Amino acid sequence: MQSKNEKMKQVYMLKKKVFGKKLLKEVVNELVGEEGLPIVFYLKGKKRISEFIIAEELDLEIHRTRNLLYKLYEHNIVKFLRKKDKIKGWYICYWDLNDKIIPELATKISLEKIEKLKGRLEREKNNLFYMCKNACARMPFENSIEFNFKCPECGILMHEQDNKRTIEFLTERLNDLENSKK
Repeated sequence: MQSKNEKMKQVYMLKKKVFGKKLLKEVVNELVGEEGLPIVFYLKGKKRISEFIIAEELDLEIHRTRNLLYKLYEHNIVKFLRKKDKIKGWYICYWDLNDKIIPELATKISLEKIEKLKGRLEREKNNLFYMCKNACARMPFENSIEFNFKCPECGILMHEQDNKRTIEFLTERLNDLENSKK
């Protein structure tokens, strides 16, 4: 059985070979959101670009540009160099895309999704769930007892939910994710 680090290294090596626009888009969408994509694609292949130039070229407000750059920086997608403007005395940040981290981030995201799905699948398999007819609330047996099997939202009597389809879906999704990283 492979350790988690060995799996990460394998996936990292595979994704490093096929790293492209699609992977970059997926990682940025997952970690920062779609609004970070224009900045990332603008920085791709460029070195030390001023935040003012980025804002101007992409027609964004400087505050919005900085906000997005800092979100990207939180995940190491971009890096910066800060220099003081000799004339005005302000600090200006010059930004670069950190391409090397993208395959690693993709692997990390994939492994986190797999772990979450495994946890959810385990909860689904090990618990009885109750739900009202209106689908206002769904809760495990222990919580249903506290509410006397009545929905806390609408007050209708809750019934046991057959979660076989949920378990099948989670198993299928888990298999898809595990197979896609191979």
